[in-house]
Amino acid sequence: MPSFKIGDVAENWIGIPIEILDITPDYYIAKFGKWVERREKDGRIILHPWREGDSSGPWALPTTNGSGPTNGQLPPSSLPRPMSDLLAHQFKPQEYLVDGLIAKGHLGILGGRPKSGKSWLGLQLAMCIDTGADFLGRETTKARVLYYALEDGARRVQARAKLINWQPESAAVLFTIPYLDDGQGGIGPGAVEVNGYAEGYDLIIIDTLIAAMSGRTDERDNSAMGSLVNALAYIAHNKDIAIVIVHHTGKAANPDDIFATIRGASAIRGAYDMGLILERKPGEREAILHAESRDLDIRNMTLRQAEEGAGWVYVGDAYELEKIRAGRKVLEAMLENDTEGEGMTAKQLAEIRKVTEATIGRQLARLEVDGYICRDEQPSTQMGKRPDIWRVKAEFR
Repeated sequence: MPSFKIGDVAENWIGIPIEILDITPDYYIAKFGKWVERREKDGRIILHPWREGDSSGPWALPTTNGSGPTNGQLPPSSLPRPMSDLLAHQFKPQEYLVDGLIAKGHLGILGGRPKSGKSWLGLQLAMCIDTGADFLGRETTKARVLYYALEDGARRVQARAKLINWQPESAAVLFTIPYLDDGQGGIGPGAVEVNGYAEGYDLIIIDTLIAAMSGRTDERDNSAMGSLVNALAYIAHNKDIAIVIVHHTGKAANPDDIFATIRGASAIRGAYDMGLILERKPGEREAILHAESRDLDIRNMTLRQAEEGAGWVYVGDAYELEKIRAGRKVLEAMLENDTEGEGMTAKQLAEIRKVTEATIGRQLARLEVDGYICRDEQPSTQMGKRPDIWRVKAEFR
């Protein structure tokens, strides 16, 4: 449970029980009455957002219905705002930490199956924002980063940071966090901690959501998860920082919607401003990074993971992976049908793959550039040019 002095309560209190440290117990009991609990066991003073039978609380907004206020005067932030005033207001330009992808004032999610490389991608994002390096081929704005590494210990984070050659500027890391939920359908003290750190950072990454929870909240509970993720969204919007939650994916009821694989309540998807899903098949170094946003049209990307998992590189748009997979099938056909390594022609491979020679030619050219195969260029004769012979390099046989 977080603790505050009374002068800090109004700024930090966001609707969970807190302990009051200063002045005297009697002061709070007299001032806040039924919302204060004086614990006989340890003498601690607990200020509640509400007590049973009364949901208003000492700082809660008065309840309303369709006719407007029902008890007391609403604070200025809750009064209707003239539309003309809104249209006349000059907002500062949206500030992107990653050009066209991650903006300050946004809550984002980075999802993927366990062991898919999403934590590598989250760590790489932290490094790029901390140092101002490009992220997946996009320019970044150098900024202050706090990285919650909740599933990886200090040893693993250190090893990974060295592998991606991170030379830190001002970034910080935490390996624990108070629970984001209270286990009873409400938000927990971890949200207060994030709210406090939001003053000192431009990007906060929480890796992972499930590791930041108590285990007593069902992640399929829309009400409870909605409270949690909307609290984080409120912090991002109100403090003008970017918060990125790393989360697991599972099976989707709708196979045509990759974002339906986000594990847990649909309220999670409803709360974020930007979503990224890393889709990777077992045994492949490449993956598709799917993207959706409230404000932007972001094209899906093909990424390739470096050796030893050391970060991801941008390869091209989502169609690039289809070309890579097609090339692999050609390579498999060559290995299967040319066991002696004598070589094959494009025509032979086209007949095996049941595609045109032109298609095979493009795939062979790509495999040659990638270093998997070599070409024995054949000379021209009076009868015309003889077809080139293609062989898989010895190290890949």
